[in-house]
This record gives sequence, C-alpha cells and structure tokens, in this order.
Amino acid sequence: MKSISKNTVAAALVAIAGTAASQASAIPALVTFDPPALAQGPNIYVAVPGPQTITTAPATFSGGVVLGFATFFPAISFATPPNVYGSADFGNNLARALSIAVDPASATTEVSFALFNGETFNQSYVADAFNGTSLVASQTLTNVAPNFNSGYGLIDLISAAGITSVTIAPSGTPAAWDFVIDTVAFNQSLTSLPNPPPPPVVQPPTPPVRGHRHGHAPGETELVEVDFGDDVNDIRGSVLVVTPPNAVPEPQTYMLVLGGVLLLAGLRRKRASCS
Repeated sequence: MKSISKNTVAAALVAIAGTAASQASAIPALVTFDPPALAQGPNIYVAVPGPQTITTAPATFSGGVVLGFATFFPAISFATPPNVYGSADFGNNLARALSIAVDPASATTEVSFALFNGETFNQSYVADAFNGTSLVASQTLTNVAPNFNSGYGLIDLISAAGITSVTIAPSGTPAAWDFVIDTVAFNQSLTSLPNPPPPPVVQPPTPPVRGHRHGHAPGETELVEVDFGDDVNDIRGSVLVVTPPNAVPEPQTYMLVLGGVLLLAGLRRKRASCS
C-alpha cells in the first residue's frame, strides 16, 4: 500500500476548506435600489448630471442612474417602488449598456432581475454574464413590448463556473435606448415580478359594419340602423340620412318642363295678336 505524504494530505484539506468556504459564501442577496439603502431618485433622467455608480454588498452597478417614480414610465409600477436603475440616450452621458460587477467573494452562480422597456416601440435586449473575460451565460429578450403596454422581461443567468460581471444592453446598436432594471437577485431566481401586471386585454376581431334602410322615397329623410357588432363596448346606433333625388330627370319631369314652355309660347302669341 502506497503511503500518502503530509503535503498531499495538506493540499487536499486546503482544497476541501476552499470549496466549503466558497459554498458557504454563496448567500442569496437582493438589490432593489430602494430606501433606506438608497435615497429616492429624481423622476426624470435629465435631473441627474451624470452616471451614478451604485455599490451594494453583492455587486456594483454602473452606466446608469437611479430614478424614483419615473414619469412617463407606467410599466415600472410592477417593480418595487420607488427606485429603479436605468439608462437612456437622452440622459446625461449615460451608457448604452448597464454593467454589474459582482463581488468575487460572493461566489455568485446566478443573477436574475426584471428589465423594463422604456421605449414606445418593441425592443430586444441582451444580457451577458462573464467569469473574468469568458462569456459563461447569455439571454435575449426578444421584442419586449413598449413601455405603455407594460413591456418587461425577466432575466435569469446561471453558470456553475461562477459569474463575476453582467452587461445589459439593447440588441444591436440603436441610436435611441431607454430601459431600466430592478429587483436584482443573486444566487436565486426571480420567477415573477413583485407586483405583476394584469394579463393583456385581447380585443375580439371587429366584424364588418352591417345596416339596413327603412325604405323611404328619394329626397326624404331616412333612418338607417347600423350594427357595428358585439365588441367590448357593444356599439350600435342609428344615423339620420337624407337621400338626394336622382340626378337624371324622370320622364314626368320632361313633360312638366315641355308643358311650361308651350304655355309661355301661347301667352306670347296671345299678347302679340292683341297688340
């Protein structure tokens, strides 16, 4: 039987201790950017003079600013009030991509958060996770709905190799961007928003307009009933229509005109004979 050196045993004990310490330090954490940890931010981007670097226990956030009860951003009512962290092209020197530098001591293997689209159009977003300089996880949110349609998505990046940084940016290189993140979870999964929005209202297809007339003679006032179908407002109604007379004169019209001309001709001849 081979003997095991003291150095080998010591190395094994160090490795086991290191693994145990790493596992022990992988404690779940949650960052919401809200008071009392952070003061409530202004409600518009331009009120902040430049990018804000936010340092928390599990990670440091950079490239954006903290907004509190952001105006013209109804989708964030589904996040944890009042603060979010975001970036927009019309802010003061804000980055197109938000960055999260994770504290290596936290032994993070999962980063999950909510992303809200601030644009008035559909926009795709990409979140990349790195271990050092190596890309270890990536997720794309495709065609996130516009802000006023409660446009948001949930990111969940997982890597057993560990995560030391994360970047979040709109897909491609758009000239305009506007997005925020909130409720950033470390070593745990954000499966739903704290205040999830109601399901979208799906409008039924609108049937073609149908109607029928009440058969009045040309030139008379006529009531036409119009049924727009059984939509959500059950729109039905009646409109008052005046049917114009036919543009082409009818035969009796010609007879009346001819009779009038003959009568006038007879009167002229009678006056001429009298004189």
